[in-house]
Amino acid sequence: MPTPRPPSVWTRPLRQAGVIQWAALTLLALGVLASGTAALAGWQCPAGWRWIEGMIPVLASVAVLAALAARLPLQNVLACGLLVWLTAAMVMAVCVFTGSPLGRFEFTRELGVRLMDQVTWPVPFLWLAVVLSARQSARVVLRPWRRVKNYGLWLLGVALVWSLALALTLEPFGRQVLGWWQWPVRSAFHAHWLGAPGMFPTMTAVFMAALLLIASPWLITKRPSGAEPDYGPVLTWLALDLWAVLGGLSARLWTPAALGVVAGGALAALAWRGGRAVLSAPARPETASASIA
Repeated sequence: MPTPRPPSVWTRPLRQAGVIQWAALTLLALGVLASGTAALAGWQCPAGWRWIEGMIPVLASVAVLAALAARLPLQNVLACGLLVWLTAAMVMAVCVFTGSPLGRFEFTRELGVRLMDQVTWPVPFLWLAVVLSARQSARVVLRPWRRVKNYGLWLLGVALVWSLALALTLEPFGRQVLGWWQWPVRSAFHAHWLGAPGMFPTMTAVFMAALLLIASPWLITKRPSGAEPDYGPVLTWLALDLWAVLGGLSARLWTPAALGVVAGGALAALAWRGGRAVLSAPARPETASASIA
């Protein structure tokens, strides 16, 4: 009888995922603290070095994708990340030309190369990190209820709440502090969220829901999920939130900074509660239903 071949690296979780995740988290924490301290002190990177701040969303994306790669086949993780990144990049490019669905962005050239000559290159990584870290954080929050009926819908709803909270905290920070994008002057007449167009919060929620739906099919595993919570995505979400809060405080953006503090505190408390919950024994493998990673 022929010996079965070992599974390919693409069809199993990545063994080095844990090391990659914590290395990315360490660099992310250092980057956020350095950027936040510089913003509070009124310092700015020289023009040729502003790409360093652009690496913060990249590190956040690597950290959350590595967390997924520790549980899921590598091909699923890469496909999910690529689809979300491409979708975000294409929607941002459409916004530049048409003003829909989120409003007409005007992206800076100060970070160097722009995607499709229109979109500041860290922005799609920022959407990717926000959506996936929020989804995996929601998974930790809902851990005590992961076997209830309609768990998938609850996961989508809670992930959408954390995604939107972080997006609304980051938008004024990215515009007024980082200067990565701006709204045309005519949009100010329809301002709703500190200078953003009036429909921005609503359309952002719709866009986030679409990204979460795109990601979900790739994040389903038919094996029972492990009992141990993964706080890595929670730390990624909190790092991005802290980055926006510190930047917002430096520019006296009190409302988004307060939103970030409240949302971050709530997520930290709920994730800690969910992670410490005592779960009942899992169902037998032959009767276990499909679970969401």
